[in-house]
Amino acid sequence: MVAGQGKSAILSRLSGMAGGARRYLAVALMIAVCAPTLGIAQAAATGNEEAVRRCQELMPAFVKAPLGVAIGLQDQGPAQPFGVRLDWRATAAAESTGAPAIKEGWMICWFLPRKSAEDAWQMTQLDSSEFGVMRRYDIQQLYKILRLMQYQPQSFDPDADSAKGRALYLLQQTINAVSLGCVYALIAIGFTLVYGITRVINFAFGEIYMLGAFTAFLASIVITYYFGSVGIAALLLVGLGAGVIMGAAGWAMDKLVFLPLRGGPTTAALIAAIGLSMSMKDSVRLLQGPKTRYLLTKDLTTWPIVTGHGFDIHLSKGHLAVAIGTMIIGGLLWRLSVRSDFGRSQRACAQDPRMAALLGVDVNRIVGLTFVMGGALAGAGGVFAGLQYGVINFHMGALMGFKALTAALVGGIGSLPGAFLGALIIAAVECFTAAFLGSQWKDIAVFALLVLILLLRPAGLLGTLRSQTADERP
Repeated sequence: MVAGQGKSAILSRLSGMAGGARRYLAVALMIAVCAPTLGIAQAAATGNEEAVRRCQELMPAFVKAPLGVAIGLQDQGPAQPFGVRLDWRATAAAESTGAPAIKEGWMICWFLPRKSAEDAWQMTQLDSSEFGVMRRYDIQQLYKILRLMQYQPQSFDPDADSAKGRALYLLQQTINAVSLGCVYALIAIGFTLVYGITRVINFAFGEIYMLGAFTAFLASIVITYYFGSVGIAALLLVGLGAGVIMGAAGWAMDKLVFLPLRGGPTTAALIAAIGLSMSMKDSVRLLQGPKTRYLLTKDLTTWPIVTGHGFDIHLSKGHLAVAIGTMIIGGLLWRLSVRSDFGRSQRACAQDPRMAALLGVDVNRIVGLTFVMGGALAGAGGVFAGLQYGVINFHMGALMGFKALTAALVGGIGSLPGAFLGALIIAAVECFTAAFLGSQWKDIAVFALLVLILLLRPAGLLGTLRSQTADERP
């Protein structure tokens, strides 16, 4: 509370400054926020050694102890994908006699073509003799499986196809859906808060989420370099620090882009939000590079909850952290909205900004603080996702932002409980579709649900169509 009061006091002083001075301060703050995150040195691969190494990293998921490995390169030209083929021979038990036999297998890692030798290798597809074709999403999940195999190796259970095994599999997918839904909820709340008070959808919150993940990645590198490992206390500090930094980025975003357009048509602010989102994403791509980063934190291990009944259920520390963090944030937001002067001022500005200004409410200050809250929540979501899933790249915020917006629309944009409900529904649809139909269908299912909800209930499940402000009424 003391930190919150200090921040409010600082913003109160800034609100009394001249408009030009605030603009320059916002520009400086935006540069200060983004520069450390974007300044991670881009790792350039020389030759083909990096591509071979990246492919060999995935090999333990297919074979444990190969007797021999042959490496082949499939170079189809400068504008075509580059392939690394690994062929191996391993010892396996014969199906009929159980005696040791020799089993052969192969895998091909396909990388996108590079324009120059300094460009990073990006794996776009993986073909294997055992699992067939694997796309980018499957490769990301494969890295997660390898992390689990590294710290908690599992053996095959012959009861996996039993009714009990299938029920446990459903329970594990439910845990995954709740964890993912909490991440969606943090971004969806940011959309809801800003839309409720400005009637503008800030698409750049997806990129704030991405910057939060990169902040966690950079912080983990620094902590590991100086202290050797990243502990739970350090992770909490990283989360709080990223929330503060991304909250400052949200405030600067409002002062630089949305404040000059306030009072004009909402379409102008909407187009500006789209442009801001694209510029932030491409800035990270140019300054940071297109290479995907992998944040594998050893302290985020898993606990076996149920074992030996056809399917093993694990609860990771990441699952628990994002669930507890989201519940705490939701409780604080409810108390702030219902029991504080700021919450009453925020609701007054959302209902009628002109009347709120006549009653002495500093509308621009309340809107700026709302952007701070939205940015902090989206940044916290990026930290949770980066630590839990371990895959970080410059385009991770685009689709995530659209899905979080879909969650807000399904639940009823402008409603905080609706944002939570919509996030859990979207995450459940995504996880169960990927589990039973395949990962290639999950996005189709999510956006098909959005179309269905908008057709049957345009305001969303908990929303209302009575959302016009006095400025928008005829």
